Amino acid sequence: MNTTYLKLPNGHALSYTIRPSARAKYLRMQLHPSKGLVVTQPLGISTHALHQWVLSQQAWITAALQKLAQHPPPVAALATLPEHLALLATGESLPVIYTPTDRKNITLHYVEHTSLTLSGAINAPAACQQALRQWLRGYAQVHLGKQLQQVAAETGLQYVNCRVKGQQTRWGSCSSRGNINLNEKLILLPPEWVRYTLIHELCHTVEMNHSKRFWALVAGFMPDYRRIHAEMKGLVTVSIKVAPNYPNIIKMGNLVVINVEK
Repeated sequence: MNTTYLKLPNGHALSYTIRPSARAKYLRMQLHPSKGLVVTQPLGISTHALHQWVLSQQAWITAALQKLAQHPPPVAALATLPEHLALLATGESLPVIYTPTDRKNITLHYVEHTSLTLSGAINAPAACQQALRQWLRGYAQVHLGKQLQQVAAETGLQYVNCRVKGQQTRWGSCSSRGNINLNEKLILLPPEWVRYTLIHELCHTVEMNHSKRFWALVAGFMPDYRRIHAEMKGLVTVSIKVAPNYPNIIKMGNLVVINVEK
């Protein structure tokens, strides 16, 4: 990624980040409260063409900046550590307990269906958030991995390997070799959404595209996939804003990454 500058009509200079993407088909820009203006550059689009397109969008950028200035994300909420984790994919609901000790690091103690305790230097919010992220990824690797195995056995679709990562733009992906990557934040979503994602990626082991054959394969295992797909497309998170039907995810604070979509 690289950063360049744009001169706005009011004379102010705005820096924006260019994010090259091999998957993107169109130029796209997003204004993030923390990352600023980010422009996605598909393959085949020159940097000059991208700059010209950004210039043509100055009216939208100015309006978006004004809107963000009028409704900034609540700083206190962003700094707050979660007191509770609603792990919808597994049905676990865990209170998060913070216990200060003389230790300079942070240790976690997890009791299934009971609690998650952080001990040590808990007066450092950033360190606590990092520890929670690491724990969440490990938890997701175990449970999403098990669910993928179960769905693969039910459908008869085979994969080679599964990894859980912290993607910012996709719920999952599947390589031509049958390796599936899943987003760790799936563990926060309803079981129906998770099952759809697993079926979606497993179907890519047969059809590496989104053709009619691919969607017919998905429909064979989940006839109601269109509704779920539409709901997940609508889950775009900015800071701590999430789908209104699942307000408990807000308690994850910064653990919900900006703009997660399938």
